[in-house]
Amino acid sequence: MAGYLRGYRLSPRLVLRVWQRELTLYRRIWPSTILSTLFDPILYLLAMGFGLGTYVASIHGVPYIQFIGPGLVASSIMTAAAYEAAWNSYVRIFVERSYDGMMTTPAELEDVVAGEVMWAATRSLISSSVMLVVLAIFGLLRSPLFLLVPFVAALAGVMFTVLGLSYTVRLRHMDQLTFMFTLGITPMYLFSGIFFPLDNMPAWLQTAAWASPLYHVVEVVRALILGTPSWLSLVHVAWIAGLIALFWGMPSKVLRKRLTS
Repeated sequence: MAGYLRGYRLSPRLVLRVWQRELTLYRRIWPSTILSTLFDPILYLLAMGFGLGTYVASIHGVPYIQFIGPGLVASSIMTAAAYEAAWNSYVRIFVERSYDGMMTTPAELEDVVAGEVMWAATRSLISSSVMLVVLAIFGLLRSPLFLLVPFVAALAGVMFTVLGLSYTVRLRHMDQLTFMFTLGITPMYLFSGIFFPLDNMPAWLQTAAWASPLYHVVEVVRALILGTPSWLSLVHVAWIAGLIALFWGMPSKVLRKRLTS
């Protein structure tokens, strides 16, 4: 993704090198990371879909398990990007000082951050693809439009990563990362339409959901998997793209100030 940040033009070649570095490290640990990232969504699919689903026949004419399945795919996108932008990035930046090392090469800070964002988006793509396989095994893919979900996953992965990094680079202590999950990730997980529609919720909660990044991802992914896309799906995609544009330069800007202070 080329562009200008602080007058510096990103180098696609150097961004790719940073991405390749993370891929090389990931090859050593990928089984455990996939299992840890997907354990919760798969557990919720089994417990809620086959447990609560026996009491809730359908929602908006859709069997309950098919209703929550796409939402759990969307949550896997968020979870993969959030962990990468939180714990993993904090360790690389402030503990291992990996960013400092990469910046001794021709890569500038903006290249390093962009490469990290692209890698986190790749993690989201991997997690969501595995979840799609799980849904396929259970026969929950109703439309061939599910083939477009990986593209949404990559875009949403970028969004969640730049949002997460914008918070992580400001921290003074690793313990502060828990606030990101307690006050950010968990509320989005519960109130973004994964497990129940928000139609009958209070108006203020519906408004808050529109401000939730996960809500828009859930709506797009559900529309594609169920085969019910509409013009509103484009609005959700535009919202995701708008958040990326708004926050893209923030991690580099904040981190440069910290590294040079």
